[in-house]
Amino acid sequence: MFSDLDQQLAATLTQRAGGDIDPTPIVEQARHRGRRLRRRRRGLVVGGVAAACAALTAVVMAMPIGGGTDDPIMPVAALMLPEASGQTGATAHPEDVGADPATVHFSADSLLDGAEYATWRAGRGTESVEFRGPTGQARFALARSVASLDELQQTLSSAGRPQGRTDVKVGDRPGVAWFDPSGDRKLWFVRWQPADGLWAQLDTYATGRDEATAMASRVRFDAAHRCVVPFRLESLPPGGRLRECSVTLGRSERGSFVEGSLVVGDDAGRWLTVRAQLAPDGHEARSGDLVAGPYRVRRQGSDVLEMAVEPCVVEAFLKGWGKGYRESDGLVVLGGYRPARDLDRPDTW
Repeated sequence: MFSDLDQQLAATLTQRAGGDIDPTPIVEQARHRGRRLRRRRRGLVVGGVAAACAALTAVVMAMPIGGGTDDPIMPVAALMLPEASGQTGATAHPEDVGADPATVHFSADSLLDGAEYATWRAGRGTESVEFRGPTGQARFALARSVASLDELQQTLSSAGRPQGRTDVKVGDRPGVAWFDPSGDRKLWFVRWQPADGLWAQLDTYATGRDEATAMASRVRFDAAHRCVVPFRLESLPPGGRLRECSVTLGRSERGSFVEGSLVVGDDAGRWLTVRAQLAPDGHEARSGDLVAGPYRVRRQGSDVLEMAVEPCVVEAFLKGWGKGYRESDGLVVLGGYRPARDLDRPDTW
């Protein structure tokens, strides 16, 4: 069964060189609620709606670590996606993996302890989650082919000198593992087949092969979750449809939403990315001379369109994170941008 895996990995490796009550948490929660209410009020004044935005990224994004507070305020549940009612996990229907941008067909909640940020992604052949925090970072990816995993860009830093692979067991399934030096740490890669027709890989910093393999075995494939963002795109170019969803959730004092993006594309190979991210404190929106539905839009160079939908900055990328669509197409898509009402409630998005 793993002769094909061995050949694929060999090719890949050669290509890639009790007591008194403490009032502190009560005070922090009160402050957090006050910030949420103020943010909501501002959104209601601007545009007549609660301007909630979703953040998505269609490519690798750099996420802040630590956030400016010593401890995260939000619970770890703030990093988790809502359950997908009526949907099955990856092992029940392997053919669905990566085909539906609205669904993640695995659960990695048990890996999120200690994480401060998690980016979930689904669509265009793969599904993944990448999480970061003071205790480390890791990425898990799931696909229907080895080639799809090999096409993913490596997002965790290493020395670029992958070492030879060894056979491992992930639960009761055979797999392989290899590592790449990274200073005083090792970046471990564990790849296995959770079921016929599925390929999974965990990239993580670990003390050794056993620790990395144990982490991989904590991923579950019997549940599904919704890849959600706090906005909809109600106007697409002819033939266009949603191809990918990505959302980054965090445990900071500003709430659970960080940023994200939706990818729109067609069968002719055209695609563009719409990204919404929470505007930094003190950000002053600049009005543009273009119109997209109810919004004013400005150009960032020739490849990016930007508009303000409080409390977010929303961008449409025509090149780099897009290909083939014209500025007029981007304005059509931005004109159909509709924010959700509650930025901090992924279950309502």
